[in-house]
Amino acid sequence: MWQTSNVCVRAIGLMSEFEYESLLDRARANIPEEISNRARWTLPEPQILIEGSNTILRNFTEVVNHMERDENHVYQFMLNELGTAGSRDGPRARFKGRIAPKRIKKTIVNYVNTYIKCGQCNAPDTHFIKQERTTLLKCQACGATRPVKL
Repeated sequence: MWQTSNVCVRAIGLMSEFEYESLLDRARANIPEEISNRARWTLPEPQILIEGSNTILRNFTEVVNHMERDENHVYQFMLNELGTAGSRDGPRARFKGRIAPKRIKKTIVNYVNTYIKCGQCNAPDTHFIKQERTTLLKCQACGATRPVKL
């Protein structure tokens, strides 16, 4: 009698595993291509030039539009990270001082890792949601949330 119920439990376990796999395949098939293809999201190469004692990011607006984030938030983050003052004129961002292009690129990568990429699946499909007094970064691909400081 003990063996019979053990066989039944194994058979139910195999059936559940089979159902799980088929449900998982069905779920993966229903994920839209733009969410499931991770290689689709790339930022344009920052066009950085040094003009006298100022550093200019010529395509600031284009880079931020690809991020789908607020321009002011990205700009303030960059000013804080670079530790300098600056101004914005049209599609360009101007920073006081001679800043190495590598340092500006690193700042953009830091912003992407902090405010765009999901902490669980690294997908860029995230958006901010406000929950009471906390701002959360919610992933549209996997559903994970994590608090962020704006």
